[in-house]
Amino acid sequence: MITVISGTNKSDSLTRVVSSIYYNRLRSIYPTTRYLSLEDIRFDFITGTMYSDHSESIKIMQNTIFNPTKKFVFILPEYNGSIPGVLKLLIDALDVRPAFQDKKAALTGIATGKAGNIRGLDHMASILQHMRVTVMPQMLPIARVKDELSLHGDFILPGTIKTIENHLKSIVDF
Repeated sequence: MITVISGTNKSDSLTRVVSSIYYNRLRSIYPTTRYLSLEDIRFDFITGTMYSDHSESIKIMQNTIFNPTKKFVFILPEYNGSIPGVLKLLIDALDVRPAFQDKKAALTGIATGKAGNIRGLDHMASILQHMRVTVMPQMLPIARVKDELSLHGDFILPGTIKTIENHLKSIVDF
């Protein structure tokens, strides 16, 4: 199973738009693809004991989403030169071994600026590698994402569309 993760809990984000594009295209190629948006998660598990005493909501996510996933596709917006802290918080709340160890991940960064969250991609790759996740070498930074999308939420530039299609094919083959 592949799980596409929209890496922010910000409402109505461009991350969700890009994640939905990835999810829909991957699902047409690989039908067991799933989708998780951090916007849909209740962060009721944030307590002083969250690292040792997992809440019911974390146990459910762990067992239904993270443990069965073999490949993750993280769509990562740039927050202060890195990834959203809420994504790191979720990772920290999970039991890392069954959730991530010996699995694979692909990374796409998005930003309204000119670097496409390249630093955040590097940070996330380091976090994942520490947890023994194999990170696909072809990380995709998408810069100036607002200029890349139509009003209907589709990529409009032919070069970007081709690059994303190649990235999706690499994810499936990875």
